[in-house]
Amino acid sequence: MSRDVDYKTKPIDPDFLTKPEEYPVTGDCNGHRVLAEGRPRPDAEGRTMPTALGIHGTHVAVDWEACVADGACMDVCPVDVFEWYLKPGAKGEGKDKVLEQGGQEWQVFRTDKCDPLRESDCIDCMACETACPTLAIKITPSAS
Repeated sequence: MSRDVDYKTKPIDPDFLTKPEEYPVTGDCNGHRVLAEGRPRPDAEGRTMPTALGIHGTHVAVDWEACVADGACMDVCPVDVFEWYLKPGAKGEGKDKVLEQGGQEWQVFRTDKCDPLRESDCIDCMACETACPTLAIKITPSAS
């Protein structure tokens, strides 16, 4: 159950870890690195996305511009790597925080986001990467 956004999502760049000038480490969130936060990026149609939330995580990376709060990744993960960012403790399809279009949180996020809180617990099964309808997730076993 993906949420609607006002831009055309595109998959996470599978080579983002090898492009530090395009995707620099810009901070951390809940114990994982954040890359390219605050850096405007184009959507799938070449227009600048209205948000610049970046890629969260390295071993389990979620492009927050591509994440549209579907929840499939959470439903298939056997080790519970993910939670909803705006609704801590909740996980799974339909359990995200629904944002009012035009509201303050919507202006920042557009939808709730899949947060790889327990990235270090990942067993590299790739279920989340396969399940994500917008291809927002990239598992890189050698990254940590």
